[in-house]
Amino acid sequence: MTRLIARPLPLLPSVIALVALVFCPRELSAQAVRGTLLGNVTDQAGLSMPGVSVTATEVNTNVSAMTVTNESGYYSFNVRDGVYRVSTELAGFKKTVREGVEVAVNTTIRVDLKIEVGVVEESITVTAATPLLQTDRADTGRIIEGMQIQAVPLGFNRNFQGMLVTVPGATRPFRPHSEFFNAQDSLSTNVNGQSRLANNVQLEGVDDNHKTGLLTVLIPSAEAIETVSIATSNYDAEFGRAGGAITNVTLKSGTNTLKGSAFLFGNTEATMASGYFSHLRPDTKYLQSGFTLGGPIKRDRTFFFGDYMHTIDQLGRTTRATIPTMSFRNGDFSAAPTIIYDPATGNPDGTGRTPFPGNVIPANRISPIARSILQNMPEPNLGAALGQINYQAPYVRDKTTKQFDLKINQQIGNKDQVSARLSFQKPEIIDPPVFGLFGGGGKDFAGTGTNLTYSTGANYNRVWTNTLVMELRGGLSYYHNEALAAGAGQ
Repeated sequence: MTRLIARPLPLLPSVIALVALVFCPRELSAQAVRGTLLGNVTDQAGLSMPGVSVTATEVNTNVSAMTVTNESGYYSFNVRDGVYRVSTELAGFKKTVREGVEVAVNTTIRVDLKIEVGVVEESITVTAATPLLQTDRADTGRIIEGMQIQAVPLGFNRNFQGMLVTVPGATRPFRPHSEFFNAQDSLSTNVNGQSRLANNVQLEGVDDNHKTGLLTVLIPSAEAIETVSIATSNYDAEFGRAGGAITNVTLKSGTNTLKGSAFLFGNTEATMASGYFSHLRPDTKYLQSGFTLGGPIKRDRTFFFGDYMHTIDQLGRTTRATIPTMSFRNGDFSAAPTIIYDPATGNPDGTGRTPFPGNVIPANRISPIARSILQNMPEPNLGAALGQINYQAPYVRDKTTKQFDLKINQQIGNKDQVSARLSFQKPEIIDPPVFGLFGGGGKDFAGTGTNLTYSTGANYNRVWTNTLVMELRGGLSYYHNEALAAGAGQ
């Protein structure tokens, strides 16, 4: 019996632990689960305007935050990802509004505003696009939108990590370890010449790694992902523990509009090529289905998002092996070029031994245990020369994965925001042995396995003043990998 158990990841000592208490200007606040929206407000002559009220409103949830520009006309918001409307208000000046400002996790978006003399009831709507050049931070990397991940035909159960091939400095992602130890289909890549273990993967700011980056333990559904932020150099100190890339996955959140989606992907052996040597196309079935749903629990205040995905992955394979011929099983090695010597003759050092007559081992000299095992082995089914592959058989590796995510966002007043998340994933895999309980092995391991994973996270953000922000973030992950050989318990 083979039994493998892994329980890494008490990522934090308990359900909630203090990760960062940041006493610094808001533009330097924690970015792992939020972004920064900043800029300058000037008059028509280009002079800085202190004391201007600036409001940032997330258009899908109607959650807003307000601040006042400092003596240099500067303002800054630490906000969750979303699409924002930024507006100004100052007595004696027209209201200026900037629509459609997209802020992603771990990004800094600059929106400079110009106000004109007039009455507050008048307004100016600015439609200028946000510059693509990043000028307010030093890190490098890219943001991958959820729509891109959903649209691209990714492999390995549509794993978002396949998109890392588009990141400068990253090698082509590959799948490490066996299908039992890595049933979740975690992918790895090398970034900037660093070891793959130098990368860090986070799920909404909470580490999502097996031990020191060996594997990503939970892979969210592609339909549940809002953005994937990948930083490859000069990242903020808050991330730590990385010399390669820091990948932070953000799940979708609910809005004031109830909306959802359903999806279905499938494939069979009909679209697959036959084996080059076997000329077989074993039965194959791939079916991934699920749904997402998000909306308000209480408009403008409390929101939910959830998703469920079920994946059936029955992969047809062909075993090709060299097994003993029927004459060999009966002790007849007359066709073999190797001379078989009687171990009961000659000297202890092996010299002087006598060959079996005709190169045939007498029936009474063959172990009854070996005979019993050989009786349960199939006969060769390929005509092949001695020593070449003489047996092939199709079989199916069966894997079923169930997973879901549930996320709640709560706006408490204008200064407090809370979010909580629960994610679950359970791949179950069966790779049948070629010769039943007598072994023969699948591709990586013959037997059954489960890979139970829970991941939780919570975030509390408090804005005390224009220059003081507090973030409380923590989570707990549970990862249990178990593999049992086909003969377990025998």
